[in-house]
Formats: sequence, structure tokens, C-alpha cells
Amino acid sequence: MNFPKTISSIFATLLFVLLFFEKSLGLNVAIYGVVVTLLLVVLKTALFQALLPKVVGIGFLATSIVYYLFASPFTLFVHILSFLLLVGLHSQPLIRNLLYAFVNAFANYRAAVADFLNSFRRREKHTLNFSLSKVARIVFLPLFVILLFLALYSMGSNFFSNAVGSMGKIIGSFLSKILNCVNIEAVFVALLGLVFGVIHSLKYHTTSLSKRDAARSDFLSRVRRKTLYRFRNMDLATEYKSSVFLLVSLNGMLAILLYLEIAHIWVGFEWGGELLKELVHEGTYVLLIAILVSMGTTLYLFRKNLNFYAKNKALKVLAYIWLGLNALLVVSVGVRTFYYIQFFGLAYKRIGVLFFLVACLVGLGTLLYKVAKTKSIYYVVRVNALVVYFILLAICMVNWDGIIARYNFRNYKSSFIHLPFMSNLSDKTLPYLRLTEEQMLTIEGKQVEEIPFAKRGYFKDIDYQNKIAVRIRKFKKKQKERHWLESVWAEDKAYQSLE
Repeated sequence: MNFPKTISSIFATLLFVLLFFEKSLGLNVAIYGVVVTLLLVVLKTALFQALLPKVVGIGFLATSIVYYLFASPFTLFVHILSFLLLVGLHSQPLIRNLLYAFVNAFANYRAAVADFLNSFRRREKHTLNFSLSKVARIVFLPLFVILLFLALYSMGSNFFSNAVGSMGKIIGSFLSKILNCVNIEAVFVALLGLVFGVIHSLKYHTTSLSKRDAARSDFLSRVRRKTLYRFRNMDLATEYKSSVFLLVSLNGMLAILLYLEIAHIWVGFEWGGELLKELVHEGTYVLLIAILVSMGTTLYLFRKNLNFYAKNKALKVLAYIWLGLNALLVVSVGVRTFYYIQFFGLAYKRIGVLFFLVACLVGLGTLLYKVAKTKSIYYVVRVNALVVYFILLAICMVNWDGIIARYNFRNYKSSFIHLPFMSNLSDKTLPYLRLTEEQMLTIEGKQVEEIPFAKRGYFKDIDYQNKIAVRIRKFKKKQKERHWLESVWAEDKAYQSLE
């Protein structure tokens, strides 16, 4: 038995049960994240010799601690994503691309289960060859045939059907007695803990993805193609002319679009009290798709030998203009979003759009660098996957619910407050959501005065004050009954503020 790896997996599973059985998520996530990180650092020193696993390991540890601070579902998502990336990076040679690591996680996870089961076999014995297809052939296929004939025989003979029914009752009674002695919830939590714990038994596997990643290069290389044509560059010259025509046309259209955007959005925009649905919701999403298609077009044009064409200087200049104009389009989408925030306050999607625009700007920058330095598509994907991961981590580091609550109520004089959305923010914002009668009258009066579609009685229409009061009572009761492992720093602060 491979004691260090197997026992660490079993220990991680038992720790998971102790921390999470009959408990909600909070401080226990941070404790589990710290312990798992320490186990990986101590027992898998080879994993953290490269830079990328170190980055993901720090991300895994940081998100576990940040979840204790703010208890954001998005942080939990990034935390689990970081865990999957750590699983995917268990490859020899180590994977350099996070996108490859994410896909490789599923292949490695299957190997992790096999490694965990194999660790219980003696070395001199034949190792367990764990295979889902083999299990399916041995168990599930015969079981399906047995159940099929059982159904046919039961439908064809009442005597057989009655006998099966009687036997089923006996088996059911026996199973119910066993289940009464077993805590199903504890078993489920233990199995879930094992799902995370098998990473400690995972060996370093060479997979098809790790081989493919190792074969990739950040730089493009020219591929010489044999041709029967008299002039060897005839095909490349034709492709070059076609690409120049395409980029000239696209740059012209985008220049016109940006001129209209600057004239009507950047400079001449005046809010007349409309909902801005067409300006932001519909227009923004279409422009974001256009930006992504533009990036894909650039990748396609500079994917192969056109990078090495001797007379491609004009095409590169057009590409630089194209990418620069797209960067201005990103800024224009940002201006639209800032207008929306100015007149309708902060919300999750609006914040998400801003971070997405940052990712687009970085992506355009890497494309510019790719064209200038003859980098490969692999390089663009690798760098941008890492940038997206950093952006996801950055989003996790902030208590957005608190910022949304404070910003929206502080700017009630100029932006519309969507009360149904505000009243459903998380419990950690309750101190900001609790308003006196005087505060509500002040906010409502200013909203009616400044916003054409605002109306009096908005707070009463949705029963805002009573709804928040009920939530506060439930929150206080929950906090008093909460186990210390379930504690969340921001909610503890909110409770102290309410008290």
C-alpha cells in the first residue's frame, strides 16, 4: 500500500466529513483549503516546481480564504475551478496552458480514482486495472439483460410476478432496516469528500493533452509547401490580396461605426428618462460579439505562412489599425456601460461586462504582439487563459454585494434604485438595506423628482421595509444558532452592526 498518498486521501476525506457534515459553508471552506494546500505542497513538491501550478495553488488557497470572508457563490465556483486545474496539471511533462489543464482534469480525475484503488493492492499482486468500460461490460450490461427478462417473465406469468413481488418486499424490508442504521447524508458527504480527496493519490500521468501541449510552441514556423505552379508564391499572393481587401473594408466600416459612437454616445449623449435597453442590453451584447469575431478574424488571417510573406508589411499595418479600432470599440462599450451604471446603478452583469472588457483589451494586445512577433495561436490561447484566470481571481477579492448596496443607495439622487433587486442582496448587506421611514421618504421623493418613470409608493408597493425586517429577524436567529465552522466574516460584521 502506498501509505503517504493513500492515507492523505483518507485523511482529507475524514476532514471533509468533520468540517462539512450537517454544516453550511463558511470558515470550514478556508480550513479545508489551507490543509489541502499544505498536503499538496508537502507530498507533491514536484508539482509546484513550475510557475503555473504555483499560481493555481495560490489561487486555490486564496479563494478558500476569500470565501470565508464574503461567502460569494462566484468565489466558490472559482475555488472549485482552481481545484480542477490542479488536477489537470498533474501531468508529465507539466502542462503550460490552463485551457489544456482544465480539459486534462477529467482524464486525470479518472486516473486519480484508479490510482487510489490501486494503492490498496499489494505490489507483488496484479494491479487493479480500473476501467469504466470494463465495469460496464461486467456489471451493467448483464444487469440490464437480467432486468429485461425479469420484466418479461413477470408480465408473462402471474405466479412468477407474485413470487418476485414477495421477494421484493423481503429485500425491501431488509434494506430499510440497514438504511435505518446508516446515515445517508453522512455517506453522501463522505463520498463527496473522497471526490476531492483522491487528488492526493493521483500520480503524474502522461496524457494525450500533455503530449500535445509539450509539442506546441509559442512561435510560428514556416511550412514549406510543394507546388506545381510556375510561381511558388502565387497562392500566398492571392491570399495576401484577399486579406488586404478584407481588412481595408472592415477598417472602413469600423471607422464609420466609431465615428457615430463618438458623436452620439461619447459626446452628444443626453439621457431623456428612457430605460436604455436598446443602448446597453441589445447594443452592448452585439458589439461584444463583434469584438470576439474580430479577434477570431485576425487569428485566422495570421495563422500560417502569411506571417512570413515578404511583402506583408501593408497587411500588418492594416491589422494594427484593425486591432486599435477594436480597442476603441471596447472603450465605447465601456462608455455605454458606465452610462447605464450612472443612471441605473450597479448590478452583477454590469460589473461582469467591465471585467470582460478588460479581458478583451488584453486579448487585443496579445493579438497585436502575435502579429508583430510571429507568435502562434497556442501562445495567444495560453496567455489569455492565464489572464482570464487572474481576472476571475480579481473578481473574487471584492465584496461586490456590499459595494452595490452602498453605491446604489448613496447615488439615489441621480440613478434609479431597483428595489426588488436590492431587497434580495445577500445577508451581509442587511445593515445597508435597513432604512428608516424618513430615509425612504427622502429617497422616494428625490427619485420621483429626478427620474421620469419613478413613482410614489414604490417602497410600499413591494413591501420593502417589512421584507427587510423579516430578513433581519431570520438572519439574527440563524447567526445565533450557527456553528463556528459555518461563520462568515462579512456576515459576522453585519450581525454586529445590526445589534
